[in-house]
Amino acid sequence: MPENEIDIDVTDTELSVLEILWANPEGISVREIVLKLYGRHEHSLHGGVKSFLDRLMEKGLVTVDKSGFAHRFAAVLDRQEFVGLQLKKMAHSHFGGSLAPMLLSLVDQAKLSDKQRASIEKIIKDIKD
Repeated sequence: MPENEIDIDVTDTELSVLEILWANPEGISVREIVLKLYGRHEHSLHGGVKSFLDRLMEKGLVTVDKSGFAHRFAAVLDRQEFVGLQLKKMAHSHFGGSLAPMLLSLVDQAKLSDKQRASIEKIIKDIKD
């Protein structure tokens, strides 16, 4: 599905479901997702998680394999791709599409340790080289 057809606006619970899918890239059943989210399986929880999965499929973020007995759900994008789209959207909506002021704002607001600062400096040096 093209990037512009994917809706990356997700609720906290939908993000929790995506986290489980990212940890299980081979696909996972609704029952397994329920157990990972709640530590138990009940019919009402199953229906709720299925509703979240349906919404995520409508947003283009989840796919389902119906070939086996239990349907297997998987994320369309990996975590890095999803976060990248989120950052692009934020840069576009809050910083006129420019990454530099967004990154400056992030670094400015963060309380970076010396180790984190050194890591960022190394990344910038690697980009320059």
